[in-house]
Amino acid sequence: MSEQPALRIAEVAQPFGCDPPIVHCPICGQATLVFDDEGFGQAAPCDHLAFIYVGEAGEFEYLSDDAEAMLDAIEEDVEDDEDDWEIEGLLAKAGFDRRFLVFSITYGGMGCGPMWFTDTFGFDYSKVAEKR
Repeated sequence: MSEQPALRIAEVAQPFGCDPPIVHCPICGQATLVFDDEGFGQAAPCDHLAFIYVGEAGEFEYLSDDAEAMLDAIEEDVEDDEDDWEIEGLLAKAGFDRRFLVFSITYGGMGCGPMWFTDTFGFDYSKVAEKR
C-alpha cells in the first residue's frame, strides 16, 4: 500500500477590515465557533472538527481527542528547532495528512495600527467513513 500524501494547507486571505471568519464544517455545515453577545467566541465542535489553532496566541483553541493524541505522540520529538513550532511543521510531524482538510485564514483590522491574524482550522475527512 502506498504512503498517504503529505498535508497541504489551503491558505485564504480576507481583505483588510473584514470581520474575523466564521468557519463552518465543509462536511456537515456546523459553525466551528459560537459567539456571545459581547462578541467572544467559543469552540462548537462537530464530529469532523480536528482542531482550531489561533495563530496570535500560538496555541490550540480546540483539539479533538484524536488530534490531541497525534500531537501528544510527538511532544517529546519536537525539538527547539523553530520549524517544529510552526503550525505546518507541527501538523506534518504529528502525521496529519490528506485525510484532513486544513484552512489557514488570514484577516486583519485596525488596532493600534494595522494588525493581521492567522487562524488554522482542521477537519478530519476520515470521520465521514466512520459514520457510514
